[in-house]
Amino acid sequence: MNNVFKDFLDAAEELDDLALEGFYGEDIKKLTKKKDSINTNAYLAEALDLWIGDTEQFGKEKVKEYILAFFDLYTESLKVDGQKTVDTLSLFWMGTPDNPELECLSAYSEFGRLFTETKHSLKDIESKDEIKLSDRKRLAASMINSYSKGVEFIGKVLTVCIILKKISNNESYNLMKIYGMSIFEKVNIFESITNKKYKKLTDIVNRSLRNADSHLSLRFDYKENVLLLKKKKDGKIVNDKVTIQQMIIAIFPSVGWFTQAFIYSGILFVFSLSDKEKFSKYVYKIYGLTLKDNQNTL
Repeated sequence: MNNVFKDFLDAAEELDDLALEGFYGEDIKKLTKKKDSINTNAYLAEALDLWIGDTEQFGKEKVKEYILAFFDLYTESLKVDGQKTVDTLSLFWMGTPDNPELECLSAYSEFGRLFTETKHSLKDIESKDEIKLSDRKRLAASMINSYSKGVEFIGKVLTVCIILKKISNNESYNLMKIYGMSIFEKVNIFESITNKKYKKLTDIVNRSLRNADSHLSLRFDYKENVLLLKKKKDGKIVNDKVTIQQMIIAIFPSVGWFTQAFIYSGILFVFSLSDKEKFSKYVYKIYGLTLKDNQNTL
């Protein structure tokens, strides 16, 4: 395992090292310190508890919505071929023995680091009495970069989503062909084969913003306090605007909500296979009485 899945193990080690530095907060640091002294399910449960107990996090209702969407995909695929479903989710994180470079834990680690750095920068600026122009420009650039990296991560997750839907439809698929598609090709295919059932997930990808950033056609206008992005319209290049407020409260955090939901839905999936009691306990913890009537479908 050590030789075969080296990329995965290196990424896992990097995540642990960052956590032990306190980069992700003291609670994560404490949990990481005890990882080797508790079993996997206990560790995953404590990770979930940290999120559930966080009363200050903005957007938890969105995360709950996305968890349901992911879990619906898992269960539909599981009904048709349980082993393929498990293998598909496993290969996302670890790769395969034949192609360990398919692992995406390193992509998650990189996105998580950038996203956390941006949140730290946002808090630092909010605490200042006087905000310099350079600080505002730096924060805007950091949010744009984090969002773009988040979209790249979403693209990797969509590979899994497409495969799971193919499994549930009893359709053949080519992993490498799907893997090599552009983000927007994956969005279009996923929406097509699911009849846009999970559009709440793909709506996070703002095509105009992503394209403008990719082509160096996006900048922060500090006078209007907006992001100006150039895009094609009616044969011309025009400016579109995204307010910094929109970026801070909706666009930038959305990639974080998506990622959290993918992680937490994966934890619930593990519990559903290995510990039904723990699974029921955490579904109830996350959704409470509002989903009591729906638990049999999860």
